[in-house]
Amino acid sequence: MGVGTVLDLMPHDDPDQIRERFRLYIRENNDAIDRSLPLFFTHVVSALEEGDGRLPDPDYNFFLDEIACEVFRNSSRMNDPAFDQELGAILAEYKRNGGRGGLDLVSGLHSIRRGLYRNAVLLLKKYRFIDPLIGSAIAYCYIQTGSEEGETDRQQSDPLLSAREQLMAMSEQRPPLVSHPLLTEDENDLLSSLFWDVYEQAREWFPHDEWFPEIALCKAGEDGDSRRYDSVLTDALTLFPDDIRFLRRAFQRALERESLESAAVILQRMIRVMPDGMEPAYYGLKLATITGKAEIFYRFRKQAIIRGIPLYLIHLIEYIFEILRRNHEGAVGTRQRFSASYPRIGYIMDLFTYLEEDVFSGDPVRQKRGMQALLPIVDRFAMSVLKIGEE
Repeated sequence: MGVGTVLDLMPHDDPDQIRERFRLYIRENNDAIDRSLPLFFTHVVSALEEGDGRLPDPDYNFFLDEIACEVFRNSSRMNDPAFDQELGAILAEYKRNGGRGGLDLVSGLHSIRRGLYRNAVLLLKKYRFIDPLIGSAIAYCYIQTGSEEGETDRQQSDPLLSAREQLMAMSEQRPPLVSHPLLTEDENDLLSSLFWDVYEQAREWFPHDEWFPEIALCKAGEDGDSRRYDSVLTDALTLFPDDIRFLRRAFQRALERESLESAAVILQRMIRVMPDGMEPAYYGLKLATITGKAEIFYRFRKQAIIRGIPLYLIHLIEYIFEILRRNHEGAVGTRQRFSASYPRIGYIMDLFTYLEEDVFSGDPVRQKRGMQALLPIVDRFAMSVLKIGEE
């Protein structure tokens, strides 16, 4: 099939269908596309612009990035630098904001697979301080073979220094994790593998820098990697036993595992670290709510008032406490007092009223649903009110 017939395959009103059919076309006609890149991208742009509505610039540019990356992955010339440059130049010409975009990332990871580490650094360097995964990939490249061309002679003679400087700069700027929707599963796996390799090196080089375990916990949590999460958290608590960020994570982890004794021990550490803080008082209320122990609840309720937690939040947690204890009369009374005391925020009770009805419905399915939903909802609300985790 020639490139000139590609538009015969394209619906003109659905970007998702256009995307999928182009992907199929690219896989089946990669050699023809390689020979006629400008013509192919002209057809891609025509298919987009002949749709019912004009795509916003970010969506339009992302679409072209996707197509360019798919062309690169399927090309028999993907190892040819001249082809990479030609594809990037054509992509930049047709995108509304110019630039090679995600093609640099895909091509850079391909270079790493081939052991072309200096070339990978050149392709990835624009992301070096804004993305911890790509920044770690750059550090990995430095560690493997040397520094980026154009750096000083000192750096070229000491690639490990370049890697250290890369990691130190990320620690100073503390970029958050970002997603990479352009990448395939294999490419994301490679990026993750590079991150964890470099994390182990960072632990050795910078054992007293808390940013590295913090971003590693974010990564492990995002990936759902419980084993790695627990390992990083254990190390972090050993190195930074008084860091509230790691204590907070450990407390939540203990609750997730229903290890209430462990949660209580961690809470005591929090109280020692923040004796006058609202956060430990809130966690005390939360733990008492889960255990249903009134004596502990009212002890922490007193502490919460002293520490300055807003009264409406304390009363809301007290309402949840009564529900989870299956004290219907107490829950109704607390709800009514809340609505009378805080009429301007009475809407907060609307959702909880439905869940209260579920808990006391007598229907096991509804009861379970209501019980499971109550605490997470009030917890998110409380964390927002108290600005917990916003360091």
